[in-house]
This record gives sequence, structure tokens and C-alpha cells, in this order.
Amino acid sequence: MSYEFQLPDVGEGITESELLQWHVKEGDLVKEDDLLCEIETDKAVVEIPVPCNGTVTQLHAQSGTTITVGSVLASFDTAAGSNTTTAEVSPPIQAPAQPVAVADEPAPSALTNSSVRAAPSTRKYARELDVDLSSVTGSGPKGRILRSDIERSQGNNTQSGVRLNVTPVAIQTTQGEKRTPIKGLRKAIAETMVRSVTIVPHATSAFSCSAERFMALRKLLQQQLDCRISFTAMVMKTMIPAIKRYPFFNASIDDTANEIVEHGQINIGFATHTEAGLMVPVIKNADQKTLAQISTEIEHLAALARSRKIDLADLKGGTMTLSNVGSHGKHDRVGRPIVNHPEVAIIAMTRIKPMPAVVDGQVVAQQTLDMVTSYDHRLIDGVYGAMFMEHMIEIIEEPGLLLAE
Repeated sequence: MSYEFQLPDVGEGITESELLQWHVKEGDLVKEDDLLCEIETDKAVVEIPVPCNGTVTQLHAQSGTTITVGSVLASFDTAAGSNTTTAEVSPPIQAPAQPVAVADEPAPSALTNSSVRAAPSTRKYARELDVDLSSVTGSGPKGRILRSDIERSQGNNTQSGVRLNVTPVAIQTTQGEKRTPIKGLRKAIAETMVRSVTIVPHATSAFSCSAERFMALRKLLQQQLDCRISFTAMVMKTMIPAIKRYPFFNASIDDTANEIVEHGQINIGFATHTEAGLMVPVIKNADQKTLAQISTEIEHLAALARSRKIDLADLKGGTMTLSNVGSHGKHDRVGRPIVNHPEVAIIAMTRIKPMPAVVDGQVVAQQTLDMVTSYDHRLIDGVYGAMFMEHMIEIIEEPGLLLAE
């Protein structure tokens, strides 16, 4: 029997992926759950398993090409294996090798009729734009509604998948230029940044504090714990009591319901540079973990992100973000960080460095940490933002205050 295997939906509303490489070739005898191929979504590299026993009769895409969910990926002759299931219709979609956590789909509303086919993220996007999904024609498999269908129904102009409010301008071709398609992670970053600066009215405040005792504590902890403790983890640890005292920093705005949502968990993302672009792994329930646990988890998730092997679930669910720009060189200054919507705040820290400071009437060289925070001005005003940062700074300058929290 001939069986045509379609690219499965790996979750998170992803509709297309780039085929990185095949791990089989036509004519190969394969068994169910062998490694078929690797695809690259806009978040991570995902391994796709072989769906049945049999012989590979045809591979329908070449490495480096973009394939959509529901399109035929490979064909198999199941008579050559032990799988005797007829294949007139596709069997249940196989899960990716790494399990993906998918949020529960919200209850249907007037805007998201339960009879339409759409992923939870697509339904959320429709609510953000006040679009009735029952009026949208889906172009995905079995009539599934995609983000592009919603944008098309609104008449939005698009360029490389990024929704714009102005007509795109073509760049004239010139001799010697190099053009690269915006896709994958870079496309996802572009969409997130456009959405963030379009929806969120940013306000930004800068702060500076002494890190003398902070550095001394780190040295002592590494000696006592016999493990590396990163400054990113230490600053993240100081964010937790500040979040508990000023919970709007750990909130979101539900624009569809006109409500402030104060999250029940403290899930802090940390910006990570990779060769493919910026990724933000998330430390879940950071308030329930020790400093050593946070530091170890940061290193582990950062390594997975840089290798593009990170689980999609580890990039979701953040409630606030920390960016350590000083970890990528001698950055003494930082501009305005962009809020990672639907979060409402982000902190960017520089490297700790000696700076002139007045201590007891004398100018001395003092180890100094500079931080900048951007926040959604609809929810957080300057005074509230300053109080949050001042509480963090109190702990950085006197780390023993963590014992009082």
C-alpha cells in the first residue's frame, strides 16, 4: 500500500518550516519512529520521525526549501514493512521527537466560532485584531485558517510576513548587492518587534548602582557551592522580590477584554544571542528555584538555544524578560530595550565595570552596574517603574536583604 505522509503540525501555530536535511533516501527500508528528517521552525530545530514501517518511495522536497503544514513530505510503500494499515487517509499526526507544550485553547467567543479550524495562537491573533473567524476563508489544510488569511481578510500589506501599516517600498537592485530571504527565526523576530512597538507605548528609564558587594557575594558563593554563578542569574534573583512587591511588572494587558492580567507565575525570560538571531528561553517558576538552580538552567537553556535544539515549550510562557548585553562584549551603554509583548516590561543590564563614585566625600573607583528598563506606559508609569528598580538596586547593593524577603 502507498502512504503519503504530510508535514505534521508541531504546535504553537507554526504553519511552515524549512527542511534542513533528510536522514533517509529513496529506496531505504525504514521502521516506524526512525528519524526521517529535521525541520527548522521559526523557533527551533525539530526532528520528524518516520510514521510507518515500509520503503521510502519518494521524497517530495529538497533540503533548504520551505514546506507548509499539511503538504506531502514523503511517500512510503507500507507493503514492504509490517504496517498493514491502509493509508487512504493520514493516520494521527506523530508528535515531534521533543514534546511541545501547547496552551489550552480558550473557550469560543463571538469572535472565534468553535466550528472554524484554527490554532490557539491564530484565534488569539484574531481577537487582537477584532476579526470574526467565521468570516475568514482558510487556506491551510482542510480549510484551516492561518495568520496570513486573517491579514488578507483585513487588506493588510505584508512584506516577508511582517504586517505593516504603510505600503512597502521596493529597494532598487544594484550591482554587488546580496539579498537573503527573511524567514525562520529572523522572520519571527521581525514580527515580534513590529507587534511590540506597534501595540506598546514604550517608556524607558535608566539606573546605576554599586556592585561591590554583589561581586563579593558571587565570589563567595562560587567557592562555597563549587559551581559557576552568573551575574544574569543573580540579577534575575533580585527581580523576584521586586516583582512580588510591584506585580504590574509581571502582568499583561488583555486588549480584547480591556483587562489587566496579573500572572500567577513568575516566569523570567532571558535574551540569548544565537547565530540565527535573538531567542528568549524562559526560567519557569523562578521564585521557586535557588540561585544555583537558576544559574545552571540559564546555561543549559542558552546552550540548547544556540544549537537550535531547544524545546518550543522552553521559549513560551514568559512574564518578564532580562537581557544581559554585557555578556556579549564590553558594552558600557545600552539603548532602549523593546518589550517582549504581551509582557509589559524588560530590563537590560550592562557589564559590571569600575566607574568614578563619591564615597565618604572621596572620589574612588567603584564596581558599577548600569540597567535600563522599558515598560508599557499604559500600565506602568515612571514613579512605579522607579520604585521597582530602586527595590532591585537596594538588594544588589546590599544582597543580604534577600534574607528578609
